[in-house]
Amino acid sequence: MAGEWEHLPEECWELVFDRLGHNRYLEAPSLVCKRFLSIINRLRSSLTVSDPTVLLHGGTSGLLRRFHQLKRIDLVEFHGDSNRLLREVALSGLNLEVLNLSTQRRLPVEGMKELGAKVKTLRILICSRLCFLQDSDLVVIADSFPSLEELDISNPEQDFGSFAELDYADDLAVSGSFPCTVTDAGIAILSSKLQRLCRINVSGNHFISDQSLRSLSSKCVFLSEIVARDCSLISEIGIALAIHHNPHLISLSVNGNKTSSSAAASSSSFTIESSFICARALGTLDFSQMIISDDLLNSIIQADLPLRRLALSRCRGFTFAGISSLLSKYSSLNYLDIEGIAFLTDQSLLELSHYLHDVNVINLNSNSNLTNSTFFLLAQTCPLLEEIRMERTSLGKEDCPSELKKNSKLQTLKLSWNKCLTDKTLKGIAMVCPNLISLDISHCWSITGEGIGYIGMNCSEIKMLEVSGCSRMSNLGTSFGFSKLEVLHAAGSSINDEGLCMMVQSSRWLLHLDLEGCLGVTGKGLKKVVTNCKGLKEVRLKKCCNVGSGVIAWMVFSRPSLRNLIPPCELVSTDEKQRDFFLRHGCWVHDC
Repeated sequence: MAGEWEHLPEECWELVFDRLGHNRYLEAPSLVCKRFLSIINRLRSSLTVSDPTVLLHGGTSGLLRRFHQLKRIDLVEFHGDSNRLLREVALSGLNLEVLNLSTQRRLPVEGMKELGAKVKTLRILICSRLCFLQDSDLVVIADSFPSLEELDISNPEQDFGSFAELDYADDLAVSGSFPCTVTDAGIAILSSKLQRLCRINVSGNHFISDQSLRSLSSKCVFLSEIVARDCSLISEIGIALAIHHNPHLISLSVNGNKTSSSAAASSSSFTIESSFICARALGTLDFSQMIISDDLLNSIIQADLPLRRLALSRCRGFTFAGISSLLSKYSSLNYLDIEGIAFLTDQSLLELSHYLHDVNVINLNSNSNLTNSTFFLLAQTCPLLEEIRMERTSLGKEDCPSELKKNSKLQTLKLSWNKCLTDKTLKGIAMVCPNLISLDISHCWSITGEGIGYIGMNCSEIKMLEVSGCSRMSNLGTSFGFSKLEVLHAAGSSINDEGLCMMVQSSRWLLHLDLEGCLGVTGKGLKKVVTNCKGLKEVRLKKCCNVGSGVIAWMVFSRPSLRNLIPPCELVSTDEKQRDFFLRHGCWVHDC
């Protein structure tokens, strides 16, 4: 009977491994035998490539052919010859659908051309935060991948200082005289060639104007989502044009020019208020950081949109009456972002809560007047709520309610930088949210091991915990909780060897551990972690000056699963041979 599993058809094994879900759970069975490795390779759909994991001189096309179902490649961490790597991808014969080139120095033009000639299946291209991006790059993208459906060219990192804020910046944009940047001319070419484009993100491109929104909305007939945040020359007119020219737009995320929009809008027949007459399908609206009025909110009400997601983060100009009327109309919202709204109080949230029974995610960050009353009110009266964000509020300032009702849906809480948050409030949160998966209480300085211990004992599903900057926390308060913990960010906390030894008695599934700046951590505690956490993949020890020099090599050789290790800077060897030696054992030891 013991050997009968060997005769199971590979299709059965594929079903078994597919049920494991995330790639991180497939590594262990892939080590059992070559047959399992081959089956799992066929199931892998995404691959992240970084310098240490690919040896270009040997060619990678043969390696990539092992992954028959590979649809996505991420080069975010790759800093080698990206042109050559893309040529290898082109030769692999993969039916690639998603390519992420974010954070590259510049677009690998020659590699893109070769990839475009070979791969006709690419649907999504992500080029966010490139160090250098210009109109000619957009031409290469459009010519190489004319069937693109989603494109992200957001936030290029060219440093032009405050040039976009100059008085004559608008004239220069119209004349197209910004060299080495993305301009309206580049967006116009892109719009005319990418006929299947459905989604585009042009945020942070400071030299595109309203004309770019006009080009995109009028030429790309299938365009359903536009993200154009922090574009200095886009005004309310551009936003109105985008809505007017594309009545089928589903999602719009913009923040118009704060200085000239009112004057521009008053001289134009197009205004945001009037444009909503044309809207038919808008389900997501993000007007964050804009000056908006109750009249604008009323025009959204009158438009009778299929609205499901609304973001008014840090907006000014509207009143409580305006937002109350809007939420009353759209009481079926799933997502609401009202971060940094000055007039919000516990009482006003009590009134608004009557319209939030369908909300899954709510963002109340930076509303300093909100306390425990708001948190427990929402947790106990919004039955579908899955995530609450209440960072930089007055959470913890009041007592918890005497009667606490559990919310089985709540899975994610982001509560960082709440200086009033105490162990007592954390105990109440643990009782109300038994199915928490992710909790962020970083930089909540009053929290101790006792408070976080309540979470460990009552919230058995916790997988991600962020306690960075909790200077009074030396341990997680329990040896029995956190049995499913996978990620612990504890940088700048007071976690020490004793706390680590206590934690690993139950947290044996730990994958990622961040202990940067934890001065109480030494080799003793780290050895306990490495010995007990058999799936450990990443450890960050920057500024842990009490970690001995011999511990790094011991960690690499003792835990085969370890892939990424950031040692204390003073322990980093300048010997490339030693780092290559660690790499051959499967772990990349960083150079600070």
